[in-house]
Amino acid sequence: MPERVLITGGAGFIGSHLAASHLDSGDEVHLLVRPEGAARAERIPSGAIVHRVDLGDLPQVCACLAEASPTILYHLASGTGRDPGIPDPAEWPAMTCDLDHLLILLAAAADSPGLRVMVRAGSLAEYGNQPTPSPETRREQPRTVYTAAMVAGAHYCAMLQPRLAFPVLTARFALTYGPGQSEDYLLPALLRRCLADDMTTIRQPDNRRDMVFIDDIVAGLRAMARSDLPGGTIINLSSGQARKIREIVGLVLHVTGTPGDHVTMEAGEPQNARVDTVCGVPDLAALNLDWRARTSLEDGIARTARSLAEAIA
Repeated sequence: MPERVLITGGAGFIGSHLAASHLDSGDEVHLLVRPEGAARAERIPSGAIVHRVDLGDLPQVCACLAEASPTILYHLASGTGRDPGIPDPAEWPAMTCDLDHLLILLAAAADSPGLRVMVRAGSLAEYGNQPTPSPETRREQPRTVYTAAMVAGAHYCAMLQPRLAFPVLTARFALTYGPGQSEDYLLPALLRRCLADDMTTIRQPDNRRDMVFIDDIVAGLRAMARSDLPGGTIINLSSGQARKIREIVGLVLHVTGTPGDHVTMEAGEPQNARVDTVCGVPDLAALNLDWRARTSLEDGIARTARSLAEAIA
């Protein structure tokens, strides 16, 4: 039977790929996007129903859920990339907006009678700088406003779970990459510069990152939505392998045919708020979902490069 799917952050990188996958399965897909500004048209899959809603406005969110009447709710909307420094008191409301939005969404969803499951996004960076790979049972050590809000959200969901008629599951993502990702992120920015034959400087090249291709993340999210996992469960969607950034750069150079002297590596000063190694233990996903990251980093980078080259042409 087709599902009715609502995705917050539906015009984002992961949300748009997830929406397209559900549409391909014949599901009815609703995207909740910010009311201000124009969502990138190329990220809105044909056939998706768009709702321009402020996640901080409870009546708006309630009306959206009443109209969409979802059986599956994915909560992917969040504010990433905020300054890791100590904020001015005037900025404190921005520090808690992700948590506010989650609690408003849960309040609205509590009155959505057909809702079967909610899957929310988290990040492996919530574990901080601890020995890796990190299992889901490890106590988190967030180092930024963003990851602190993600950790708080997971604990609030666990606290509220007994009062909810549907399970809330948390997917902690590895660094997700693939076609259509913003050039605010390392891999697409580096690929574009290499394809344009530009010079690039890479800092902290010995940091390590667990990288998972977008198609695998989408498969993991959908597997979680189909599962009978109990509410409050946290699942790492990760490869279990953390490659040095300099290795990732080497793969990009190989795929694009860029000479090595076009990229300069600089150790730079350590940044206390940054996580040196991001890597998760993927065993629970394999055991409970029969899920694993199937796309090799080499293949994923090649596919991303081809897509970007076609877009440029």
